[in-house]
Amino acid sequence: MYKDIEADEQFILGPEEPDVDDCFVFDKPATSIPIDTRSEPLQKLVTAHHPETGIHLEVWSTEPAFQFYTGKYIDVPAVDGAPARGPRTGFCVEPSRYVNAPNVEEWKGQVLLKKGAMYGSRIVYRAWSDKA
Repeated sequence: MYKDIEADEQFILGPEEPDVDDCFVFDKPATSIPIDTRSEPLQKLVTAHHPETGIHLEVWSTEPAFQFYTGKYIDVPAVDGAPARGPRTGFCVEPSRYVNAPNVEEWKGQVLLKKGAMYGSRIVYRAWSDKA
């Protein structure tokens, strides 16, 4: 997949590598994913930790996939005293359905909301710091 990244293995986000912007899916049949996943168990998508700040982040969801982006193109100007943010000053974990699901027949059930049906999912972002 990406150089030096294996599924379910820890890796370090360095100042330039790895450069990731991809959708990751869980290993379950695409046709088994209901439009409303709120009753499904939460799955841990990502665990992150910054050793210098002591900040931790966990992302959990009932969604069957997630987009992970390492921030190569972040370009946010300074606003109202908040500093500017440039490349790699953050990353994104975005729980989702399969990319292109509306256009793939066996995936449509994940995203096609029929009259009277209910769409739903749960997402939990959990953050804390080891340092006071």
